[in-house]
Amino acid sequence: MAARIGNHRPSAPSAAFWGACLYFLVLLSASAQTAEQLQAEMKRMEAGAGFATDTAYLNLANELGFILAESSPDSAVSYLDLQLQRCREARYEKGEAEALKIYGNALQNKGDFRGSISYYSEALEIAKRLDGEKLVPGILNNIGLVNYNLGNYAEALNSFYEAIKGADLTKDANVKAAALNNVALIYFEQDKLEEAKEKYREMLAIYQETGNKGRVILAYNNIGDVELKQNKPLEALKNLQVAYQSATELNSPEFVEMTSRTLADIYAALDSADRAEELYLQSIALSRENGYGVPYAHSLIGLAELYYQKGELQQATDLAKEGLAQAETMAQPMQMRNANELLSRIYEDQGDFQAALRSFQLFKFYNDSINTSHSQRLTATLEAEYEFSKKEMEYERASSRQRWIIFSACAGLLAFLIILFVEYRNKKNLDKAYHSLQDKNNEIASKNEALEKALSQLKAAQAQLIQAEKMASLGELTAGIAHEIQNPLNFVTNFSQLSAELIQELSEERAKKPEEQDPDLLDEILSDLQLNLGKINQHGKRADSIVKGMLEHSRASTGEKVQTDIKSLINECLRLSFHGLRARDKSFSADFSTEVEPDLPQAQLVPQDISRLLLNLLNNAFYACANADFRKENPDLKPLVTVSASCIAKGSPKARLKISVTDNGPGIPPEIIDKIFQPFFTTKPTGHGTGLGLSLSYDIAKAHGGELTVQSVPGEFTTFTVFLPV
Repeated sequence: MAARIGNHRPSAPSAAFWGACLYFLVLLSASAQTAEQLQAEMKRMEAGAGFATDTAYLNLANELGFILAESSPDSAVSYLDLQLQRCREARYEKGEAEALKIYGNALQNKGDFRGSISYYSEALEIAKRLDGEKLVPGILNNIGLVNYNLGNYAEALNSFYEAIKGADLTKDANVKAAALNNVALIYFEQDKLEEAKEKYREMLAIYQETGNKGRVILAYNNIGDVELKQNKPLEALKNLQVAYQSATELNSPEFVEMTSRTLADIYAALDSADRAEELYLQSIALSRENGYGVPYAHSLIGLAELYYQKGELQQATDLAKEGLAQAETMAQPMQMRNANELLSRIYEDQGDFQAALRSFQLFKFYNDSINTSHSQRLTATLEAEYEFSKKEMEYERASSRQRWIIFSACAGLLAFLIILFVEYRNKKNLDKAYHSLQDKNNEIASKNEALEKALSQLKAAQAQLIQAEKMASLGELTAGIAHEIQNPLNFVTNFSQLSAELIQELSEERAKKPEEQDPDLLDEILSDLQLNLGKINQHGKRADSIVKGMLEHSRASTGEKVQTDIKSLINECLRLSFHGLRARDKSFSADFSTEVEPDLPQAQLVPQDISRLLLNLLNNAFYACANADFRKENPDLKPLVTVSASCIAKGSPKARLKISVTDNGPGIPPEIIDKIFQPFFTTKPTGHGTGLGLSLSYDIAKAHGGELTVQSVPGEFTTFTVFLPV
C-alpha cells in the first residue's frame, strides 16, 4: 500500500478523555456524601410537613441526582424529571438551575450531547437572573465541553475562557481549574503542546493549594500525557509514577485505571512491552468492572498494538475490532481513527488489501476530521505561493513599464471621453429618478393616510369589542344576581301572604264573644305571626346583602387592594356564574364542587378585579361542560366543574395562593393552547364571545403580581390555575 503509515504508533491521549470527564467537578461541590447517606437524610426530612418545598431537602435531592447522573445516567433522568417538578412548584430557582445542570450532566454521560446542551442553556438562563451569578461559570464550562465533544472547538474555547473569567470573579477555584484543564485539552488536540502543558501546570497549582488529591493525580497524568506526545517518555514516566502511586494510595478505581493506561502508553513507547501489557490488562479489567467506555476502547487498541508488534496478528485483530466497536458505541473519533489505522496495517500484513484499503480510508477520514495540522500546512503552502507570486509580479512589472506609459496615455484620453459620456447619461438618469422619487413619495403619503385611517378604525373596533365584553360580563353578572335574589324575595312574598291569612284568622277569632274565644288558638296565631315576621326579616336581609354585592360588582374598580376572604369570594362567584347560566339557558345542567384548604389566609387583592377573573374562568368552564356535541359523544359523563384553592409555601415570604378551575369538557387542542390568552382569540361560535375574557383575566393576574396558566388534555379535562401573592 503506497500510503501506508508504517509502524508509526498513533497518539492515544488519555488527557482527552479525562479532560472531558472533568466537568462533573463544577456541578456540585458538596457531593462528598454517599447515595445511601443522602437517602437516609432525605427520608428523615420527609417525615415532616412541607418537605417537598424545603430548600434544604431540595438541595440534598440535587446532590443525590448528581451521584445518579455519574453512576447511572438512565436512572438519573427519571429521577431528575421529578426533582425539576418539585423545584418549580416550590419556586426555588437556584435548585431548578442546579437540577437542569445535573440533567445535562446525565445526558452528556449517556452521549446525548445535543440533548444536554438544551438543559445547560436553560440552566444558564436561570442562573444569570440569580444574585451573584455563582452558578454561571460552571454551566459555561459544561456548555464548552458539549461543544468540544461535538467538534466545535472555537465555541468551546470561548465558553471555557468565559468560565475562567467568571470563576475569578466568584473565586471558584474548582471551576477555574476544570476550565483550564479543558482549554489545555483543546490545545493538546491541536498539537499546541507547550500551551497545553502550561494550562495543566496552572491547574496542578490550584489543586495542590486546595488539597484535592484526586485532581492532583489528574494533573500529573495529563502533564505526563503531553510529554509523551512530545516524545519525552522518560519525563512523562516521572510524572506518571507520582500519579499512579497516589491513585493506588487513594484506592480510587477511576484514577488507578487512568494512570495505569497512561503508564502503559509510556512503557509501550519505551519498548517495555511486558510491563505495558500488564498495565493495559489492568486498565481493561477496571473499565469492564466500572463501565468506563472510552478508556476501555483506548486500552483494547493499545493492547492490540502490542500484540501486532509481537507478530500475534489474530489476537491483535480481535482486540482492535473490539476496541473499534467500543469506540463507535461511544462516538469517539480519535479511538476510531487509531483502531482503523492499526487494522489497515494488520490487513496489509495478512494480504487482505481490500480490507486494508477500507480501514485506511476510514483512518484518513477520522484523522482529517480531528487533526488541524493539515489546515496549518495548507496555510503555510499558500503563504509561500503568495510570496513567490509577489516576486514574479515585480519582475514582470519592471520589464513592461515602458509599454504601460504609452498605453496609459491612450487609456487616459479614452477614460476622459468615457467620463464625459457617463456624466451626461447620469444627469439624464438623475432627472428621471427625481421625478420617479416624487411619484413614489406621493404614493407613500397616500398609503400612510389610508393606513392611519385604517388604524383609527381598528382602534375604534377594539374599543367596541372591549365594551361588548364588559357588557356581556355585566349581563351574565346581572342574570346571576337576579336569579339569586329571586329566592329570598319568594320567601318574603310567601311568608307575608301567610301572615295576612293568620291576621284574618286572628280578626275572626277576636270578633267572637269573649266566652267563645279560644285563648290557645290566639296565642298560636300570634306565635306564628312572630315566626313569619322573623323569616321575612331574615330573607329581607339576604336580599339586601345580594343587592350590596351587585352594587359592589357593578361599581368600577378603584384599584385599591384590601384584605379579602378568598373562600367567600370563590363561593359567591361560583353561585353567580352557575345561576347566571341557568337564567339564560333553562336546559343547562352541571354539577360543581369546591376543594378549599382549611385556614386559607386572606390576601391583599382588588376584589372587583379578581371577581371578574374568576367569573370569566367559571363561565368558560360551565360553557365547556354544556358543549352539546361533546355530551352526545359522552352521554354517561356528568358535567362537572371543580374549584380548588390552597396556599403554597405557607408562612414564608414567597407564600402564594393557588386557585384552580377544572372542567371535564372537551379540552383545548394542543395547536391552539398557546393562543388562548391572546386578545380577540376565541373558540366560541360567532356571537357567543369577544375573545377578550381570558386576555383580560391574564392581565388582571399579572397586575396583582401573579400569573394565569392552563393545562388541558383533549377529551378529558381543562384546568386554569391562578397564582396570587399572599
